[in-house]
Amino acid sequence: MNWKQKILDPDKVMKKIRPGMSIFLGTGISEPRTLVKHLMSSDYHNLVDLELIQLVNFSDTITLKTLDSHKYRLKTFSSGNMVNKAIAKGLVDLIPTRFKRLHRLFDSGRIQVDVAFVQISPPDEPGNASLGVSIDVARSAMKQASLVVGEINHKIPRVFGDTFVNMSEFDFLIYSQDDPVYFKRWETSPAFDRIAGRIASLIPDRSCIAFSIGPLFEALSKKLTNKHHLGVHSPVFTDALMELVKSGAVTNLYKNI
Repeated sequence: MNWKQKILDPDKVMKKIRPGMSIFLGTGISEPRTLVKHLMSSDYHNLVDLELIQLVNFSDTITLKTLDSHKYRLKTFSSGNMVNKAIAKGLVDLIPTRFKRLHRLFDSGRIQVDVAFVQISPPDEPGNASLGVSIDVARSAMKQASLVVGEINHKIPRVFGDTFVNMSEFDFLIYSQDDPVYFKRWETSPAFDRIAGRIASLIPDRSCIAFSIGPLFEALSKKLTNKHHLGVHSPVFTDALMELVKSGAVTNLYKNI
């Protein structure tokens, strides 16, 4: 079957969903915005009592107003942005767990997924598309879901590594012209710069560092550029970390984990 035969209008995809289904949404900046927008705005009678599963929410497509309609309930693994207010209102379930355990929760079926909405790059000639900048548990969700929908967006980078999925793995596809979610960099301050400088002075060459997000790590990345053969562990690859790698300070040569 030619994958182009699977292309549908987003509204027709919404009609494929049944009440009470659990829907996985791509994470953070890989949120399939066109599908989520239609899910939030559609008034179809079948779109009720739905559970939305999203590891991290960075966008403005899911709002307190839509959650308060009692048509949807969000289950997430990270607080922040709109989620904090929604948790306080009892509209969101926050599941505390370590990032490394997420695959087990999905693969074991403890987190159940009926539908998977994922954002992908345009496919190549053999029909392989990239999951883009956020892979996390998308593949696990796709394997478990009985309905898998891919949102093809030409603005999504084709990221190499274990990111590729074949078009045969999708039940339906849609095209999107939406801009991806953009996550602004944190602003630093003289205080953060001083703290980062002190931390950097305590890190010897060949160290393996756990690199995270926030203004401290924005400042720290600039203070580590004169180091040699650093190794890095990080759940996210930020602009600050990218610049540190480009400086030549990170080689992972002596990282033994």
